[in-house]
Amino acid sequence: MLRDLTTGQKVLRSLGLTILFMTAIAAGTLAITVLSGDAIEGWRRPLVALSLLLLAVAALVMMIDAFDLWIRGRRITAFSARMVNSLVFVAILVAVVLSVVTKTAGLLLVLTPALFIYLFTVMRPRAASAPGPAHAGGSPGRGRQKRGGKKRS
Repeated sequence: MLRDLTTGQKVLRSLGLTILFMTAIAAGTLAITVLSGDAIEGWRRPLVALSLLLLAVAALVMMIDAFDLWIRGRRITAFSARMVNSLVFVAILVAVVLSVVTKTAGLLLVLTPALFIYLFTVMRPRAASAPGPAHAGGSPGRGRQKRGGKKRS
């Protein structure tokens, strides 16, 4: 998989993985800072920390998914890939909702680069011309079968 790539593509993929990793580290560090500091008072403090921790988990899962796709050539099953995408979606959704409830916009600043990388590279839609299980038809030489009837050529 990696042997087919140009040097520029390898550098861009490495940069993307680095940005995803640094997003996870930054969000985790900010969550610890929020919990231990006095910048945010009252009921908002644990919610802001939770939203940052959820962002850290989502960024780490995004990095693992991107690594599997870019470096390993998508070795996990399609079902597992959908479950990973669902986990990322739910974690980011809850983190953004908590950020809106607590009126903190800093989460979006940390989230934006990682989300762009993940959405436009890993989550891009497959080509519509590629036949999937829903579009796969029989071979041209085989006959069709009428509903509840005999095959016809």
